[in-house]
Amino acid sequence: MNSSLFSAQPLATPCASRARSLVRMGAAGLLTLTLAACGLSRVDEVAVTWPSFKSGEPVVLPSDPAQCPELAGTYRARGELRAGEENGALKDLHTFFLYPLDLPGMRESLLPEWRSTDQATVSMAAEGRGWSVLALDGQGARSAARLPMQDGAQDMTAMPGDARLNMPDGIRRYTGCTQGRLWVSVRHDWRQHEAMGVRRHVAMFRPQDGGLLVTVQRESDSIGLLPWYSNESSVSQYWFAPVQP
Repeated sequence: MNSSLFSAQPLATPCASRARSLVRMGAAGLLTLTLAACGLSRVDEVAVTWPSFKSGEPVVLPSDPAQCPELAGTYRARGELRAGEENGALKDLHTFFLYPLDLPGMRESLLPEWRSTDQATVSMAAEGRGWSVLALDGQGARSAARLPMQDGAQDMTAMPGDARLNMPDGIRRYTGCTQGRLWVSVRHDWRQHEAMGVRRHVAMFRPQDGGLLVTVQRESDSIGLLPWYSNESSVSQYWFAPVQP
């Protein structure tokens, strides 16, 4: 296991527990300071700064196109857990591209419904400033999408207002390359009655042993009027084996 993967965990979980304790004590000012001081982690050895979720700011990392990895290849859609916690979305690469990354095209596949089988594959091919993505489950389901390299900028195909019933505020997605990795950052804000919150994911993609290694940190924060604050944090790493042509 890669010990650097877990360096994000101790930075997230203790901060969340301290924040919940402060809320119970009614120390709103200390809560703000605590949350502001708990915004650093490392995801697959890459430093990540997490702005306060209430700021509305996305998580954006440095980017240099010269540091983009070679991701072209065909991989098994089912991944192998290498480190961290099990992740229901990440264990299937097609599902991860569908949500939380929300790649346009993935959600537009026609019937039959996607099945996560041993024959299912996801192919990535270099295409301009980014990669084309093709997912086949071996049972007739097919999804095609594009994962752009935006060099740290927002992917305009994921603008807020691209509303769907389950995501009325849309998803903001940013991409770039650093330290031989493609990073993808997504932010999904939600509101319900007196509560509000945000779900954020930062994913790192890089080749390893002929396959594709994907590491993701997930932060889910919510706050209400009482006031109360909650945080759920997890880090997961999966490896997707290569499929020989």
